[in-house]
This record gives sequence, structure tokens and C-alpha cells, in this order.
Amino acid sequence: MAPNILVNDGGAPARIMKLGLADAAIDAGTFVGMHTDGTISAATLDATPVNSRAVGVLFVDAVSGEPASVVTGSGLMCFVKSTGSIALGDMMSHDGDGVAVTNVATDEILAVALEAGSATHTGYTKVLLR
Repeated sequence: MAPNILVNDGGAPARIMKLGLADAAIDAGTFVGMHTDGTISAATLDATPVNSRAVGVLFVDAVSGEPASVVTGSGLMCFVKSTGSIALGDMMSHDGDGVAVTNVATDEILAVALEAGSATHTGYTKVLLR
């Protein structure tokens, strides 16, 4: 079970919006993108379909075909689904399935790790969204 995803909006202009219908079951805390058909899916690194850029973090678990609530904004502290070796201060991107990883040669830096990976909740890392 995912922790409460949003830790603190820090007074930042955070928004939780239903941006579209989920194209599959997606776990809360996953970086998500938007297909050209308007559906929401885990962010990918592919150009096809066009959803490579993350638009935010999924706020609660999504069910296929149902509205997906996405947290957007900069300067937000939240928990993201993560994997691999993550150290405090690491620049974070995603692994192509919307799961946060230490940035590995992409130009999409999405967050900064505020703790070592999974220090508080197994499979989730507290980050500051950029």
C-alpha cells in the first residue's frame, strides 16, 4: 500500500487534477504522462505513443478506464514509487515505467531525493518535485 503521496505542498502552487482516464491500473506515486488520445499512463521514455514527458505524480491508485488524479506543481514534497540505489540529494528521473530512479542520462530531471531510497516506506522515496 502506498503512503500518503503528498507530504507538503510548501505553499507551492500544487494542484490535484483529474487529467484523463487511466489506460491501465497504475500505482499511486508513479510518474505519469498523457497519451495523444488523452489517456493517462505511466510515463515512458519512448516517443510513441507521445507520453514521454511526465506531467505529474499519480495521487491515488488508478483503475483502468477511470479518472486518474494527478499531483502537479513545482516545489512539492511527495513520495514517489522508486527503485534502485538512491541517495539523499540525487537528481531523479524515471525508468521508462514511471518509477523514480537516480537520473541516468536523460534530460528529464523530475525531482531531488530528500532521503535515501525507501528509507521511510518500502518502494517509495520522499522527493522534492522540480
